[in-house]
Amino acid sequence: MTADLHSLSGAYALDAVDDIERAAFARHLLECESCRIEVAEFQEVAAKLGGADEPPPPGLRDSVLALVSQTSQVTTAEAAPAAGVATLTSLSAKRAERWRRATLGVAAAAVVAIAATWIVMDQRLADERHQVQSLRAERERIYAVMNARDVTMRGANLPDGGRIAAAVSDSEHGGVAMLAGLSDPPAGQIYQMWVFTGGAPKSAALLPAGISGGTLAFDWEPGSSAFAITREPAGGSPAPTMAPLATINLS
Repeated sequence: MTADLHSLSGAYALDAVDDIERAAFARHLLECESCRIEVAEFQEVAAKLGGADEPPPPGLRDSVLALVSQTSQVTTAEAAPAAGVATLTSLSAKRAERWRRATLGVAAAAVVAIAATWIVMDQRLADERHQVQSLRAERERIYAVMNARDVTMRGANLPDGGRIAAAVSDSEHGGVAMLAGLSDPPAGQIYQMWVFTGGAPKSAALLPAGISGGTLAFDWEPGSSAFAITREPAGGSPAPTMAPLATINLS
């Protein structure tokens, strides 16, 4: 076997090899006792790391191999004893070398684990920040419509006892839907709101399942005439498939 194959023990123990290398090294382990010992020691030390729930990034293999490559390798020529000269092997030196390489591998895994955890936390913070920004933008949009000089607001009762009101502003190009007391729609359906422009309906907003009321902002084009609410299949429809539960004339 080549020195390169011997050097894969750290990467193999950390599962940072590709399928071809894994198969080749597994065959190599059957006939190389020193590599079996080395892999076991790598795995023993790596097991103490623990706690890394996220999978290592694609660069782990290259990082580990780069670290391992810093360790001097014994070539076949260096390993071959001169004729007639007995070769003395220092077991303690070999063991120290194996532990040094194991430490390098575990250090690489520790860096990967910390980096992966940081990436996940950073993404969660980014998602939460985006959600806060979206809510703030929604609130500002609602405030702008409700305080517009040209705001028009009307309401209607729903057959099941709920109530809906709509406020629209041509100058703000926006509207606000206010809903309260809506009953749960049948299974597989949701509430969907529509704006009618030139007699053609356009989806304005979807009310998430399980929500019986709330305030939603929607787009409103100058010249639009009405606002309506229907029950539609879960996920919404491109056009109303059921008769409106209520239609509010806003022209």
